Amino acid sequence: MPASDAHLSRRLLAVLVWFHRWLGVATCLIFAAWFASGAVMLFQPFPALPHAAQMALQAPIAPHADLVPPVRAAAALPGAETLRLVQRAGRPAYVVEGGGVLQAIDARTGAILPPLSTAQALAEARRIFGTGASATGPFAYDQWVVHNRFDPARPFYRLDAKDAAGTQLYLSARSGELLQRTRRSARAWNWPGAVLHWVYVTPLRKDWRAWDASIWWLSLVCMLVAIAGMVLGIVRMLAARRLHPPRLTFFRRRWLRWHHLLGLGAGVFVLGWIVSGWLSMDHGRLFSRGTPTTAQAQAYAGCPLADVLRQVDATRLAAGAPSEISVTPLACRAILTRSAANGTVERVDGAGRRIDDAAMRALVLRAVAASWPQASAAHVLPVDPDATYALAEGWPRSAWRIPSGAPAAPDLYVDGNSGRLLTVMDSSRAAYAWVYYALHTGNVPGLTTRPALRRLLLLLPLAAGFLFSITGVVLGWRRVRVSASRS
Repeated sequence: MPASDAHLSRRLLAVLVWFHRWLGVATCLIFAAWFASGAVMLFQPFPALPHAAQMALQAPIAPHADLVPPVRAAAALPGAETLRLVQRAGRPAYVVEGGGVLQAIDARTGAILPPLSTAQALAEARRIFGTGASATGPFAYDQWVVHNRFDPARPFYRLDAKDAAGTQLYLSARSGELLQRTRRSARAWNWPGAVLHWVYVTPLRKDWRAWDASIWWLSLVCMLVAIAGMVLGIVRMLAARRLHPPRLTFFRRRWLRWHHLLGLGAGVFVLGWIVSGWLSMDHGRLFSRGTPTTAQAQAYAGCPLADVLRQVDATRLAAGAPSEISVTPLACRAILTRSAANGTVERVDGAGRRIDDAAMRALVLRAVAASWPQASAAHVLPVDPDATYALAEGWPRSAWRIPSGAPAAPDLYVDGNSGRLLTVMDSSRAAYAWVYYALHTGNVPGLTTRPALRRLLLLLPLAAGFLFSITGVVLGWRRVRVSASRS
């Protein structure tokens, strides 16, 4: 190698050493926290209230023959996109959403309803849990409803069951719906688990843009530190292999030696896990979001929500006392999804007639043909709820797949109960499910249905990654002490 090239290589190596050393000092605790909290999350995910459980808890809609037409309720919110009928504080109410705004409308008078009072929230708590329950609020943010998906429903009341499990429900003061449930054990484990792993501290997380940018840049720096360490580890190993006799490392100091050897052993996993974790914050930066364009969404619906609501006979809406009725425009037809407390879901049209699977498939294919004319979709397939794509996207068990039949067109996934479009699965979105979700969570074919085996296979490298990070913490602490003593 020419002297100039050798000098350049040494300079680049020195820069890499400096970068890895000092950025490693700044991030070593973050690495250790991510591995430890990731292990906790294998056993305790972030609290959630599944839709079926929500329906079981909500009061059934009291049947009324004098409900105002839902199109009148939708007119109260310009740009309304969704509408559902629920029982709110003892009376039926339309919940209308659009543009990130939610409004509750009295279904018997058409009047706009104010937020629930404390007395109404307490009555709801006692209906669910009994006379010993309490209600706290209203408040805008809480650690367990900090996610931005809860924004339209704010403020909230927290309903406390006062039971042995420490059960708490979160009631939207706007819609009157129960949207979150936690228990004492889940709350306790989530602090060293999901809250730590996702940096889900309320002051930062309630500002989605600030949280997104902060965690994206932090993850990027950590990824670069891991890449630099991987390169240096290989360079040092190759140098040690040239010794006589050849060795894996020439470091003699205990912590440096363990850092190098653990890095060589766990480096591929550490780097892969950090890269996939960084990609969890992609949010459309590098990969597709899996959502339709505005024009595609409009073509899929066929016509605005207000037009399909004119097809709905208000006198038939609450028949059978379901817990919720939602309306979805599909190929300019009103699809009413009636969800009952026992978990059953029924599809009906605006006149209350049942829509069977064959008719629903025909409507879905008509909507797909209108929104993606380049596709040659001709059939609808069921979706395995344990498939990697289904778990990555969080689809309901009622999801259907519509293969495009054309190389350039995406596969589409819809909710077979409502017809709602779930994901536009183009090649970019499909790749994202693998490079982020499958790589980060281990939910790959063969392991998704074997949770115990998946946890074991993930715990071993997570433990190695944690121990490797601890060696970095010790080395970083010693480096800082030495630098401080010299200054």
